[in-house]
Amino acid sequence: PSGIRQRAGERIRRAPDARRAEAYRLSLEGLRTFEKGDGSGAEALLARSLQLDPKDPVARYRYGRALHARKEDAAALAAFEAAIRGARDGPAPIIASAYYEAARLHERLTHTDQAIAYYRAASTWFGCGADTRTAATRALARLRAAK
Repeated sequence: PSGIRQRAGERIRRAPDARRAEAYRLSLEGLRTFEKGDGSGAEALLARSLQLDPKDPVARYRYGRALHARKEDAAALAAFEAAIRGARDGPAPIIASAYYEAARLHERLTHTDQAIAYYRAASTWFGCGADTRTAATRALARLRAAK
């Protein structure tokens, strides 16, 4: 494409948005805190991240994981579905995982048709992680057999 080098050079020289950069930092710190086993600390960091960048699907997914770990299933489901709505802006492995986690919660709530739809999406999402694809495919087969 015409002028691509010039546009790339202009964007490299432009400073990143400080608000989004801080939101990203908080989201990453929230993930690390969650992985260390501090669910409430992670939840607080991720909530602050989402205040700065409410449309970030990665932060939404991470927030959903923290909420789910604290057994706040309704809020976790809302966070996973918000990540799914932001699918255009999110990395494929995260979006597929959001579909998978939302499907698990729908299944627990006996929303079988929605669970099947979400498991199907997770199992066929282009760029999905192999472990997510395998787990979603197994769950889909199990639910279809039970119907």
